[in-house]
Amino acid sequence: MIYTVKGTIEKTQMGKTLAHEHINWITDEDFAGRMYFDKQYDEPYNDKIFNNVIPILNKLYSLGCKTIVEASPPLGGQNLRLLYDLSCKSSVNIIPSTGMNITKYSYHIFKENFEVQLANKWIQDFQEGLDVIDNICIKPGFIKLLIDRGQVNVVDKAMLKAAAIACKATGMPIHCHEMEAEHIHEVIAILEEMEVPPHKFVWAHADYESHLETILKVVSKGYWVGFDTIREGTYEARKQLISHAIDNNYIHHVMLSEDNDFYEESNKIDGVERYCSFFNTFIPFCIENGIPQGLMDSIIIDNPAQFYDF
Repeated sequence: MIYTVKGTIEKTQMGKTLAHEHINWITDEDFAGRMYFDKQYDEPYNDKIFNNVIPILNKLYSLGCKTIVEASPPLGGQNLRLLYDLSCKSSVNIIPSTGMNITKYSYHIFKENFEVQLANKWIQDFQEGLDVIDNICIKPGFIKLLIDRGQVNVVDKAMLKAAAIACKATGMPIHCHEMEAEHIHEVIAILEEMEVPPHKFVWAHADYESHLETILKVVSKGYWVGFDTIREGTYEARKQLISHAIDNNYIHHVMLSEDNDFYEESNKIDGVERYCSFFNTFIPFCIENGIPQGLMDSIIIDNPAQFYDF
């Protein structure tokens, strides 16, 4: 079962998937908080974003992309009303998240029992839904975390523990932003301490530094990795990473994406084509350079369906 903004679908319905994208990242925490906590949406704002983004989603759908994993957590401005409208209009499945719904300084105010309180909120999001729109109870399909740069700090450790509790209570997988390979070992140690099933965790941005030894250690334990910053100028390097995954037999634990912002890209010249280059340029590039089309299809269809299936 996969949880989307239009309700549940079977994993066979996911189709080709971009496994880490952002419709519109918002840095205004008050604005984001009103949407998450109060279910208040700014209709004129949503109309503006909708009109810019819908051409990209329509084009992606025409190219065979059937699902987007929306990796903006509540604090990053996840906009369920907008996501629902976009999904209905474009027919693209959109998977929302819980996680990161408070600023990290909250930990220093509410230290006592922090992990349990935060986990309970994320469990509530799943059990009761993030919102109800058109009589559809929208449940999160995963838990999104962002680890700060540098050594994994006390707040990030607490959030990881909260995610572990919520993951085991609900089945929600954990999608974790970590840009620095040297620090993923601390993250894995916490997951192991909390007895999180490895197949429930993906290291987003494993390709950012592309530290092959670290990637191998992570996947050898059964965890997933995201090669999810695939953009113009990175195609050869990302194709080599895919080849490395094939050669070392962990390609079944890899997910691919662009990690772009739809609205931001829509304001650029040729924004629609830029966003669709993953399907129009990158996939053909990989096939032309020796990666079988059937295998590429499996990576973007079977792998995310396996990871996000409850």
